[in-house]
Amino acid sequence: MKRILIILVFISSYVFGQSPNYSEDIAPIIYNKCLQCHHTGGIGPLSLETYPNAVSNAGLIQHVVSTGEMPPWPPDTNYQRFAYENILSIDEIAKITDWITAGVPLGDTNLLPQMPTFSNNSNFGPADLEIQIPTYSSTATSNSDDYVCISIPSGLLQDRQVRAIEVIPGNIEIVHHVLVAINEFGSPSTTITPNCMAPMGGDQVYTYAPGSLPIEFPVNSLNKFGIEIPANSSIELGMHYPEGTFGQLDSTKVKFYFYPQNTIIREIYTEYLITEGLPPGPPFSIPANQITQMSSSYGPIINDMSLMSIFPHMHLLGKDMECFAVTPTNDTINLIRINKWDFEWQGAYLYKKFIKIPAGSI
Repeated sequence: MKRILIILVFISSYVFGQSPNYSEDIAPIIYNKCLQCHHTGGIGPLSLETYPNAVSNAGLIQHVVSTGEMPPWPPDTNYQRFAYENILSIDEIAKITDWITAGVPLGDTNLLPQMPTFSNNSNFGPADLEIQIPTYSSTATSNSDDYVCISIPSGLLQDRQVRAIEVIPGNIEIVHHVLVAINEFGSPSTTITPNCMAPMGGDQVYTYAPGSLPIEFPVNSLNKFGIEIPANSSIELGMHYPEGTFGQLDSTKVKFYFYPQNTIIREIYTEYLITEGLPPGPPFSIPANQITQMSSSYGPIINDMSLMSIFPHMHLLGKDMECFAVTPTNDTINLIRINKWDFEWQGAYLYKKFIKIPAGSI
């Protein structure tokens, strides 16, 4: 009887004594999970930097967080987990709902967290190599996007090993994503290729989208991981500017941070393991007005493989995707599952730890 009484008193205290307020409960969520896009000058269509901003958009906020639409994170977290996940916990969603239901109380403004700052300043200090695109005017119309590839000579006379990469958008309001690739057979001059979805002449090494963090390759007591930029190579950028940005200017730059000269690294490679519809993958055909399930495989692989990240991509026709490995002992290793593909929210996803795929796996 005593146990029941204590539990009832505890639950009653929690329900009636823990009403969330903006200053202590909601602002930390918005600052950490929303403002990287929804700040003044950000790529998000509205600002959520202030209490009045949040209150005036409370109904919209409740809808998009309860449905999982925001913050955008396509991978299924019940299938595989990744580093830097931008997701809301069940508790955070409940706090937002309870706050709105309680009448959006402000709380003690002295307890507000520090407002994050957003600028084009680097997080790593001076870069060892900085590549900037020529000032570019978006050709995206009111109903079409602009995809363009820009190749820029690196100017390097020696091979260099890279420890970190950072993209600084020149116009954060219009840069939807940037694909960074290294082409060792680069051109001696800058070239611009319109109607280009992605750099195809080199190895893709990094993907930027609003809210992305710079990539800093792992280092431990045994290994330094990274990529190499060969001498005389070019840096190729696949730029995406969304519809409605016609005539707006951009001058995005990419910063590379090097290891000391001649550092021995374990090199990270990008491989297109499965390329449905593109060489070397098989072509495919989708009949009109039908949903067609397709599958492809790669392997058995000859050597052990360690996966650092994965980049699923389906352009506009895909609905969902599941990618996994099957080992020689018939174990399944989950790699990624996206239940609702959205071309506007594609990205590369880093595993929390390298995933080992043993030789003989498919």
